[in-house]
Amino acid sequence: MTNVAIVDGYLDEPSCLGVPPYIAPHVRYTYGGYMQAGIKKDKIHYFTIDQLREDDDIVQKLKTMDMVTIISGTTVPGKYLGGKPIALKEIDYYAGVVKGKVVLSGPIVNVDINFEQVDHVAWEIPGALEYKLLTDIDITEKETPQEIIDTWAKVGAEVTRLHPNFPELVCEIETFRGCPRQSHCSFCSERLKKVTYQRSVKGIIEEVKRLYSQGNRNFRLGAQTDLLLFGAKQEKNSLIPNPEIIEELYKGIREVAPDLKVLHMDNINPATIADYPTHSKQALEAIAKYNTPGDTAAFGLESADEKVLKANNIGTDVEKTFKAIKIMNEVCAFREGGIPKLLPGINLLHGLSGESKQTMAKNYDFLSRIYEENLMVRRINIRQVNPLRVYKSSKVNAYKFKQYKEKINETINKPMLKRVFPTGTLMKDVIIEKVQGKLGFGRQLGTYPILVGVYGDFAIGDKVDVKIVDYGHRSLTGVLTGLKITDASIDQLQSLPGIGKTRATKIFINKHEINGESDLKRILPDYDAKNIRGLIAY
Repeated sequence: MTNVAIVDGYLDEPSCLGVPPYIAPHVRYTYGGYMQAGIKKDKIHYFTIDQLREDDDIVQKLKTMDMVTIISGTTVPGKYLGGKPIALKEIDYYAGVVKGKVVLSGPIVNVDINFEQVDHVAWEIPGALEYKLLTDIDITEKETPQEIIDTWAKVGAEVTRLHPNFPELVCEIETFRGCPRQSHCSFCSERLKKVTYQRSVKGIIEEVKRLYSQGNRNFRLGAQTDLLLFGAKQEKNSLIPNPEIIEELYKGIREVAPDLKVLHMDNINPATIADYPTHSKQALEAIAKYNTPGDTAAFGLESADEKVLKANNIGTDVEKTFKAIKIMNEVCAFREGGIPKLLPGINLLHGLSGESKQTMAKNYDFLSRIYEENLMVRRINIRQVNPLRVYKSSKVNAYKFKQYKEKINETINKPMLKRVFPTGTLMKDVIIEKVQGKLGFGRQLGTYPILVGVYGDFAIGDKVDVKIVDYGHRSLTGVLTGLKITDASIDQLQSLPGIGKTRATKIFINKHEINGESDLKRILPDYDAKNIRGLIAY
C-alpha cells in the first residue's frame, strides 16, 4: 500500500498566507488530490517543516514514504512568529532522505533554482501532478481547474485536523488564481502563474462548509489579487465589481458557518474602488455586513512616486488610492465591539525600478496626508522588493531607509494605532505566541493581526482577553481584563497609562489599602485616577 506525505514548508506570496497560524489552500488541494487518487487517509501523512526540525522520528518516517510533496514559496519576505518557512538548503536535504519520489510544489517553482534531490516540479494545480503519477491520468485534460479545485478543496479539508495549530488555525480560502489585469506589475510573482482560474460561489461555500464540519472556525478570503473582482462583470474590456456576487458569497459562508470566529479578507486594488465607486461601495457594504471586526484590505499602492508607478506598470496611482481609502473609511470603518469592521492597509515597496532621492519623501508625504485628513489605515507595510526572475531592482540606501522607516513609525504609525485602537479597546482571544520573561506576545487570529504585549505568567498557546493601554510603533500593550489592583504585579501596574515604575511601586506596596479611586488618589495625590478607569478593578 502506497504511503505518501505532504511537507508543509509554508508559503507567503502577495495573494496568500501559509505560515502558521495560517494554512494555505495548496496543502488542502494536495491532500484532496491524494485522496481522489485512491490513497486512504491513514496512508497520507502531513508534517510541517517545524515538526521535521524538532522531531527526528518524523524525519525517519519521512524516509519510508513512497511519495512526498514539499510545498514552499515565500515570494514576499517577512518576519514570522508562528513558524519559519523552509530554507532552500532544507528542501534538498529533506528531499534527499526520501527513498520514494519527491514532488516540489507551491510558488517556489517560479524561482529559477535547480534542486538536485527533487524528482518532479508541479507547475499546475496543487496535487494534479501527484494524481497523474499515481493514476497515470491527467486530470487536467478531463476537468477544468475550477471543477478540480472545488472537489479537492472539500475532500482535503480533513488535513487541517493534522496541523499542530488546529483548531486555532486560519484557513486561507482561494476565490481566484492569477491577476485579472491584462498587463501586470513588473515585479510581482502573480504574472508567473501558468494556470489561472476563478472559483464558483457554490464551490467556495461548500469548501467552507466542509472545513467548518471539521471544527475550523477561522476563515480568510486571502488568495486573490483583488476580491472586488471576484465574479466581476466584463463590459468593454473592463471588469466591474459585482456586488450581488460578493453578497451571495459572504451570506452563503455565514449560513454554512454560523458560529465562525473570523471571516476576513486580503487584497483589493484601490483603483477598482476609485474607478467604480458605486459598485464598490455596495460590495464593501456587503463585506462589512457579514465579516468580523479587525478586517484589513491590503492596498498595493507600492509607491507614491508617479515615476516608479509608471516604470513598474503598477495598477493604481496616488489619487485613486487616496480616494479608495476615503471611501472605505466612509463605508466600513464603523466599530463593532470597539474595533473597526474593515480598514485599508497600505503596502509600500522600495528597491523598485525608477526610484530616486525623492521617492521616500513622496511616500512620507502621502502617508502624512492620510493621517492629517483624519482617515484610518490598519497597517502600513514597508519593505524592500524581492526580485524574481529577470526583474532589475534599484539599490536602497540602508541608512536612509532606516531613518525613513523610523520617521514613519514615530510620526504616523504610532499615532495611527492610537486612532484605530483607542485606550481601553477590548481585544478578545489574544493567543500568546512568544514569551520573554514576564512578558507575553500574542495576536488575535485574522488578517494581519496586531501584536500585543501583555505582562503576566503565560505559556505559549494561552488565550487571553486584554484592554489596550499603550502603543509602540507596530504593536500594542494590553492589560488582562478583570485585573485587580490587589493581584497586579509591579510590571502590570507600570504598563497602565501614566503610572510608570515609581507610582507602580507605591501602588504595589499599598495595594491592600486601595479599595477605590479615592484611595488611589490618597496614595498618588498627583495622579488622575480617571486615566485607569475601566482598565483595572479595585
